[in-house]
Amino acid sequence: MSKNTCELINDLLPLYADNVCSEESKAAVAEHIADCDKCRTQLEKMGRPISVDPAEDIAVMKRIKKRIHIEKIVIGALIAVVVMIALFVLNFFLFAADFTMDYYDCNLAKNIAVEEDENGDVWLIRKNEACEAWHMFPNMIDANGNTLFDKDFDKNNIVAQCYTLKVRGSTAIGNRSVVMGGIEEQEFLFNKNDKPNIETIYYYDDTNDEMYVLWERG
Repeated sequence: MSKNTCELINDLLPLYADNVCSEESKAAVAEHIADCDKCRTQLEKMGRPISVDPAEDIAVMKRIKKRIHIEKIVIGALIAVVVMIALFVLNFFLFAADFTMDYYDCNLAKNIAVEEDENGDVWLIRKNEACEAWHMFPNMIDANGNTLFDKDFDKNNIVAQCYTLKVRGSTAIGNRSVVMGGIEEQEFLFNKNDKPNIETIYYYDDTNDEMYVLWERG
């Protein structure tokens, strides 16, 4: 027997003698003292009867294997829960989160416009890909360039409006060609005579922080 092994077993012998060590330690001690006279003698001095029963060793090993098997099941279950949570988060991000419609990728130059009729009513016109947006987020700009979200925004001096089209994740990753020509939606914005200070309407891509002119007062 190696010296290191005997030293390790000697450290375990008091616990083994008092029957307070783990099942793995018991099995290791029992296996060692079966072949090591020195350690067996040391154990005898502690008043612990020596009993090297192969059947008992087998039972201990079975219990150890059973516990290892249970631990593997628990770990597997925990991994499964973590994977399910990760898939849920990924699913929410891809199919429930909102994405801004990119002005160029969504061909908005051709599919979104602002027009005014003979009565001075100003309309937002959406066609084809632009109709996929589930919501249109408005914003306003004052004469100093502040928006609704700025603390210094002057609501009495609004000079421009801007709009951002949002799509759900499932639409954003889908094939936009599903929406074919002929689809058009119109939304009334305001009458330019009622809002003489509004000079410009923009499409605002908040992802890239870019603004595109849709309408200017003539």
